[in-house]
Amino acid sequence: MPAYALWIAVALFLIAALLWKPLHRDRGRIRTVFGLLAIWSAFALLAGMAVNWNSQARVAGEIADTLLILAAIQIGFLLIVDVALRKVRLPKFASEIVIVGANVATLFRLLNQLGVDATGIFATSAVATAVVGLALQDMLSNIAGGMALQLEDSMDAGDYIRCGDQAGYVQHIRLRHTAILTIDGDTVILPNSLLTRSPVVIVSKARRHLIPFAMPYSQHPQETIDALEHALRSSPIPGVLAEPKPQCLIREMTPGHINYAAVVWISTQGNDVAPISAVLNRIYYALERAGIPASEISYLIETKAAVAPTGEVSPEDILRRTPIFRLLEDADLATVAASMRRLTFGPGEHILRQGDPGDSMYFVLAGRVAITFRSADGAEKQIASFESGDFFGEASLLTGESRTATATANSRVTCYRLDKPALQQIMEKQPDLAEDMSVIMAHRQVELSAAREKLDRETALRREAESQTQMLARIRRFFGINGPTAGA
Repeated sequence: MPAYALWIAVALFLIAALLWKPLHRDRGRIRTVFGLLAIWSAFALLAGMAVNWNSQARVAGEIADTLLILAAIQIGFLLIVDVALRKVRLPKFASEIVIVGANVATLFRLLNQLGVDATGIFATSAVATAVVGLALQDMLSNIAGGMALQLEDSMDAGDYIRCGDQAGYVQHIRLRHTAILTIDGDTVILPNSLLTRSPVVIVSKARRHLIPFAMPYSQHPQETIDALEHALRSSPIPGVLAEPKPQCLIREMTPGHINYAAVVWISTQGNDVAPISAVLNRIYYALERAGIPASEISYLIETKAAVAPTGEVSPEDILRRTPIFRLLEDADLATVAASMRRLTFGPGEHILRQGDPGDSMYFVLAGRVAITFRSADGAEKQIASFESGDFFGEASLLTGESRTATATANSRVTCYRLDKPALQQIMEKQPDLAEDMSVIMAHRQVELSAAREKLDRETALRREAESQTQMLARIRRFFGINGPTAGA
């Protein structure tokens, strides 16, 4: 065995080892290199041992050289196609044909070196050619189909396709087959001839879905549509696109009920179960907030009119626990409590959004609410979390200022909402409340700022005084009261 052959084998082994990690998708070809080198070592050893038998040594040596050339072809393919030309994205079939041609030429070389006239055998044996053609008919059909798929470039790795009863994500397209990965995690090997003979659907990355449900005639159709469209559009839904906007449509009117459909565009190819579930969940909470009892919804959503659970804290008790309403007399407290509206939000729904106008506040009965702030550079950060007994949004209720943060339900959230009209008459009748509420509000805001900015006591007190003056002016302006004597 020539000395240079050993060095070539070592170099090929080292290159294959170095390519193992970066070219993980072509590890099958790298394994082939290792296998060829292992067989080469056996024939090289045999050639060395048979040095006294010239004919046997020559045959073993030629086979060893051929194995080394085949390994070099595989390494050359990896270095040229997958490293040097990876950005060019050559068609797979072209590279495969080059590999097959190089391997065939190498085998012809071996036969010629051994004194076998391979060309004459294939040229003069028409019968053998016909037999081989018939035996390889299916393989040739698959290869032709693979070449057609590569040339047309209508499918690529990552596409979600359906062909007959099979559906999945395309893993790779080879000369003889195409591999797809189903949503259940199974790998299915499809012959390329099947793909070229059968209709193949390449599923769009954004696909429209109609999610049907039914409502009784007693519910006004436009109220139902408005409530559901607002819920579907106001908060992001995992797997559902914001554009085109979700819609709610009437499909038909049948005896006993009206058939509706939520129309959404789903971005999760091949796996629409989770997004549809999220949409139905959103519909449930939207109908509950709107006071519309759901009836005969096709995906087994069924609700009744909301009824406060036994033992739940009453609105009056909630107001008495809230600092800014402790100043109200019992009669005024009952008036305000009677106007509060009980609402339920599902996980992921926005209760209020930063920048939106507002004139209401919320009291959390159950669940968790995350408060997030989006800075000017677009970065979003959670700044607070509220649970049962907490409240938020009071600044907008008392001053009408836009929401300064976004409140999102982290779980099922039950809360009460209090709107401005409930306080208007009381504020006009008792204008002194504006000053008292401004003191409490300023103290609450500065407490949060002091914790966030680590303010010293003197700075906090000074800021609290400034904040109270500004807060009082905004409250009076928002409720249209001029001073302490406005109600006299």
